[in-house]
Amino acid sequence: MKIKNYITEIIILIGVLTLLFYSSNPVERTDTVRYLNGSLLDPPLYATIISILHTLFGSLKSVVIFQTLLIAFGIIYLNRTLSNIFNLDTTTKIIVSFFLFIPILQFYSHILTEPLSYALSLMFVSLSINLIYNFNTINLIWSIIFATGLLLTRNQFMFIYPVILLLFTGLLLLHNLNKYLIKWLIFSFLAMFIIHNSIIFLNTYLKQHLFEKDYVSKNNNWKESLTYVSLGPSYFLFIDAIYISEIENVKLFENQNTQKTLTKIFNEMNDQQLLVEHYDGRGHFSKSLEAIRDFSNPLLLELAIQNNTTLSNLKREISITLIYENFGKYIKQIFKKFYDSTWLFVFLPFFMLLASFVAFLKNRSQFSLLIIFLSSFTLSNHLVVYLFGRVQPRYLIYTDFILLVFIFIFFSIFLQKKN
Repeated sequence: MKIKNYITEIIILIGVLTLLFYSSNPVERTDTVRYLNGSLLDPPLYATIISILHTLFGSLKSVVIFQTLLIAFGIIYLNRTLSNIFNLDTTTKIIVSFFLFIPILQFYSHILTEPLSYALSLMFVSLSINLIYNFNTINLIWSIIFATGLLLTRNQFMFIYPVILLLFTGLLLLHNLNKYLIKWLIFSFLAMFIIHNSIIFLNTYLKQHLFEKDYVSKNNNWKESLTYVSLGPSYFLFIDAIYISEIENVKLFENQNTQKTLTKIFNEMNDQQLLVEHYDGRGHFSKSLEAIRDFSNPLLLELAIQNNTTLSNLKREISITLIYENFGKYIKQIFKKFYDSTWLFVFLPFFMLLASFVAFLKNRSQFSLLIIFLSSFTLSNHLVVYLFGRVQPRYLIYTDFILLVFIFIFFSIFLQKKN
């Protein structure tokens, strides 16, 4: 074995071990308690890993070590995958490793889903690339396993479903609709869907009584389960809907109780100048989000009881009505979200997707499909965050750094050929 052939892997391991020797103390954030207690707001994988490691080793340090080493393995595997396909030299591999290593400097020790999600993203992308360039059942099975792992780690990764459908469609076209391939791809997609949803259902069923004991007993107004299904998309859609609307829009609702509640919310947000008409630059919506959420929740819980409905149904009804009435403002709001944050990572993958799609239609190639996959992977993540979540850079690391690495490799290869 020649050491020079493994110089990149050695550097990555040295970097990871240095981090762990520097500090392997777990850092707990506001959301950490959800994973320690196995909240129904989140898929169960990360909470299960924490529970197992804490039981075995008696400390959360084991979680930090596990997720850091898993990231290192993901970086090494993706680096090797790209090196095998594009024949990268040692210098390029070191630079790629450095870029992929950057995100973990900030969060490797956090007891949050980011480290595990980042590691699984690296593995999923690596195996998907292998599927494109070397399709076989082993690569397919492992890619589905890691895709399912992502779905069971963060609800954000629901965007994996359309990305995989797009990837599988491209693979079928690339292989001229091979019947053997069709059977395997359909079976794999259905297996992922069934396993993901079955585990979520089972987890909710097993933990529902704990929620009722610990949460409902303290919140007499609560009328439904605290799960992502009940509080998911409508949770953020409601905030967007209030933010873009005006007090005159309360007349859209026939129910007098709904009108009174929304009038209180709009008056309060107007007094604080936190509606879109008071937009004063980047950061305005971030302040508004917390204010709208905190002020409206008690009022909506009371309104849900008055209207004999659930909180999520109430938010959904209000959101749809207000967004339909102010659809133009809503579209502008979505654009403002990515303009105020990382707009480059929306336009860049969009034009990459457009160009690669046209190229794939003209000449079905593995490279075109690779660009379609990576750009749709990045773009879908951003769209989910902008539409159904709070825009924070840590929600985008799973896709953005991988896209940057690919762009760097593309230009490196292009410039080498020019020379």
